[in-house]
Amino acid sequence: MANSFSIFMNKQFQNIAISHFNTTLGMCLLIPILPVYLQNSGFAETQIGIIMGATAISALIIRPWIGFQVDSKGSRPVILIGQMLLIVSTIGYWWAASFLAFFVLRLLYGMGQAFYGTGAVTFASSIGTGESNSNSIAMYTLTTMFGLGLSMSMAQVAFDNFGFNALVGISAVLIGIAFSVMKLRSKPIKLAASNVARTPFMAVLKSNVVFASTLCQFAASFSFSAILTFIPLAAIDKGVQFYSLFFIAFAISVISSRVFVQKINQKLGLVNATVYSSITMLLSILLLLVTISPIILILSGILFGLGFGVVYPSLVLLLVDRINQTNRGTALGIMIAAGDIGNALSTAILGGVAEYLGYAALFSTTALLLAVCTYYFYAILVKHDEKMA
Repeated sequence: MANSFSIFMNKQFQNIAISHFNTTLGMCLLIPILPVYLQNSGFAETQIGIIMGATAISALIIRPWIGFQVDSKGSRPVILIGQMLLIVSTIGYWWAASFLAFFVLRLLYGMGQAFYGTGAVTFASSIGTGESNSNSIAMYTLTTMFGLGLSMSMAQVAFDNFGFNALVGISAVLIGIAFSVMKLRSKPIKLAASNVARTPFMAVLKSNVVFASTLCQFAASFSFSAILTFIPLAAIDKGVQFYSLFFIAFAISVISSRVFVQKINQKLGLVNATVYSSITMLLSILLLLVTISPIILILSGILFGLGFGVVYPSLVLLLVDRINQTNRGTALGIMIAAGDIGNALSTAILGGVAEYLGYAALFSTTALLLAVCTYYFYAILVKHDEKMA
């Protein structure tokens, strides 16, 4: 464990860790609140789903191009552009009132997420080599979970006490602090020498490890977006007003799992760790089909956090391990783009499912998709590894 935390002595890692924690905290502070705010403002579930999914739509369109920019120009300028877009689109909530206004802001927000997310994970995965690089990725994802967990835990209380506009201001300030750290303190990182030949985009996309990883990331993001968007609404529908029980339990378990993610990967292997974590997320969703009560929200939050805390860093490490450095930004961009597709389809489709068929149908659809994608992820990589043996 001491070796894992030794990466915090690296100045470049300190920069991305501080910046990423603040950016994640700022971005996620509004995630569980925005659907409730929109519902209170008179929007239907279908409209809420489309608004929330707009972020992933715009991110998806430009993510592959951004991955190429990271490989050719470096990750730091991409991060800074993303953070500026995030700040502008967040502040816009102060004036938004119509469906179109929220939709456009979420499109802009998605562009910011695409720039920032692809640049940040590539920056973190380019610090050090060997074990130090693995530590960097693991601890980077740990800062993600600290920011995510803290924001999810405090969002409802802050919203109830200070209101939506105050949360918007806090989010913008946090991302502004993150931008300042990367702008004033960090140094550029180049992925590879410019004279090193790059694999064509389609060849990277068609590789077994990239395809399998994108499939798994799609399912994980689909499930994550479904849970975070509709858990508050489903809980309120069942008469459970303090829906933050799920998010608090999720925060504790997801942070705990990220602390031990390296040991889990070493013991199980990257492929098995990804499969088991996806199954744990599946069990969490199945619990919600039993009923929605305070105890179920807590148990479901624990299981979902444990699974989600392992699946993403395992997929990143799998790509870093099997894709050459020259094409790392492209491969990671493709995988994250699959997450954008999952986010977009999840909220857009499931909003209608919830409105017309109910929340049980919503969670059943999510569970089925996660199960199918997990099976094919395992089948593709096991078959590929057997051929290579």
